[in-house]
Amino acid sequence: MSQISKLTHISRISQNNQSDGSDEDKFRRANFPVYPKPLPDRDLSYKADENEFTMVEKASLRNAWRLIEPFQRRFGKENFYSFLTRNEDLINFFRKDGKINLSKLHGHAMAMMKLMSKLVQTLDCNLAFRLALDENLPTHLKNGIDPDYMRMLATALKSYILASSVIENHNSCSLSNGLARLVEIVGEYAVVDEARKRAMSTALRTTVDDAGNRIVKVALGT
Repeated sequence: MSQISKLTHISRISQNNQSDGSDEDKFRRANFPVYPKPLPDRDLSYKADENEFTMVEKASLRNAWRLIEPFQRRFGKENFYSFLTRNEDLINFFRKDGKINLSKLHGHAMAMMKLMSKLVQTLDCNLAFRLALDENLPTHLKNGIDPDYMRMLATALKSYILASSVIENHNSCSLSNGLARLVEIVGEYAVVDEARKRAMSTALRTTVDDAGNRIVKVALGT
């Protein structure tokens, strides 16, 4: 066989191999139609839910709370008493007849910590999340606790948690953003519930005078 014939034969073999392709290429062509083209995979980890938490933030909060939970009582008390030291006038919320109600004071030291813990546990269930807010905040507001105070205490707790050595190896932007969103929700809910309480204290009563005219009286509650 001449040199030219050999080169021609090798070229034909190479072309046949290229046209056949590997089994993997054949499988890919068989499963993916030319049109419509398959959609690219989407990363849902940064998509916010109805409470504006991303999956990454929720995972960071849950992971951090597993470390915090054994120290929950200590976190609650240390943060609360440090908060009262910086805001001395707020101690008057716990006075009754001039005396400080120690039982109420100690119980309140854990209240915000328990609320935050409950919210973290119910992040994936919006109904349970809102029920946790409904079960806790109205009681505080009913007892005369100012909404601004609730926001301040939640913010102080966030700062305390992020500065704690317990989670120093797990601190991240996702955790910081998640805690900030929790604080924002607590603050917003406190303001909304206070407005709702004021609205409900205004009762519209319709009466009829001697001439048969309807009179609307507004009774303002305390």
